[in-house]
Amino acid sequence: MSKPARPDLRASLSAHTPLYTAWLSLGSPLAVEIVADAGWQAVMIDQQHGAGGHAELAACLTAAKAAGVPAMVRVAELDSGLIGRALDAGAQGIMVPMIAGPEEAARLVRAVKYPPLGGRSLGPYRAKFMIEGDYFAAANAWTVACAQIETAEGVANIEAICATEGLDMICLGPNDLAISLSDGQDRNIRSAAVLEAIERVRTAAAGRGIVTGIFANDPEFARQMSAAGWQAVSIGTDGGWLAAMARQMLPR
Repeated sequence: MSKPARPDLRASLSAHTPLYTAWLSLGSPLAVEIVADAGWQAVMIDQQHGAGGHAELAACLTAAKAAGVPAMVRVAELDSGLIGRALDAGAQGIMVPMIAGPEEAARLVRAVKYPPLGGRSLGPYRAKFMIEGDYFAAANAWTVACAQIETAEGVANIEAICATEGLDMICLGPNDLAISLSDGQDRNIRSAAVLEAIERVRTAAAGRGIVTGIFANDPEFARQMSAAGWQAVSIGTDGGWLAAMARQMLPR
């Protein structure tokens, strides 16, 4: 009996430009199925600012496989234990927030990749179902190590970060970046300083063949970033969508 094709982020990126990635913060596997059915092409399961623990994460990853969409996970911090658990549960990609320099990027790669490229511990209890054949042999080419750039320091060091061996992807967080660039005085993601930093990051990553992803607060900003060449684009979060629709549906 033939098995269904495994969801794969790199194959999806080749087929879709941009790759619209649903940013999911509610910890709900049903939300994963809903966005996949609606046409979103990948999911980012947020365990930094999102709800739910490891059990919810595993359920969301199972739903993503069933729905046929590749799944990435944003862990709470640069911690090899959190990264390994998410990968072992079946995440293809790991995003770590607030990466500010090449040393942190190297630690990210070490936690995501198996030797000789990294130092990940072997134990893919569910991830082994995500790859045909020997998971260990194929994992380094399949997994995605993604550094989230969202500080002035990260932008200043972006060329060195992108030179990190084994780094597969960067994702820009414009909201924290706007706060960082203005010392907490301005949250405008469309300011000249933020837009200049966004393009510097995209150019540095693209020049190294690193996948570029960005979070957009609204569809207009998403269209602007897509036109600028960003490859993976998220637009808001499931929690934000629900809140907006709840307000819209309430009779006034």
